[in-house]
Amino acid sequence: MSGYEAEVLAQQLAQLGRDLSAEVVILGELEEAAVDAEGEFRRLEAEHDDNLDRAFLASEGNVEVRKASARLKCVPSRLFKQDANLDWNHARARVRTQNANLSALHRRVEIGRSLLSREKSLLSLAGIGET
Repeated sequence: MSGYEAEVLAQQLAQLGRDLSAEVVILGELEEAAVDAEGEFRRLEAEHDDNLDRAFLASEGNVEVRKASARLKCVPSRLFKQDANLDWNHARARVRTQNANLSALHRRVEIGRSLLSREKSLLSLAGIGET
């Protein structure tokens, strides 16, 4: 391998470093979105639980009848809560995917560094016999 090829390898490694930085920024944004989605889920969950408690207390009959009545009265808030949970799970999945992306980039950087180190050694060895 020539010095030119080692230079190209070094440039590619530098680009991988820039790509890695950009991916870290994206991960930060995804983490924030996941936190927001979890917060919205928790808020809607608490709101649903409050609605359920109010409906239970306002219902008449034995405990089982009151539970069933309260559950039926709170279907809309339960559906909102379930949608928020789904959004939160999607956000967490995007974070996991981005983490996998970052891991792959890290491995590519490690491979690039190894190749560059090898090429530097070969170039150094090639220069030993020359005068």
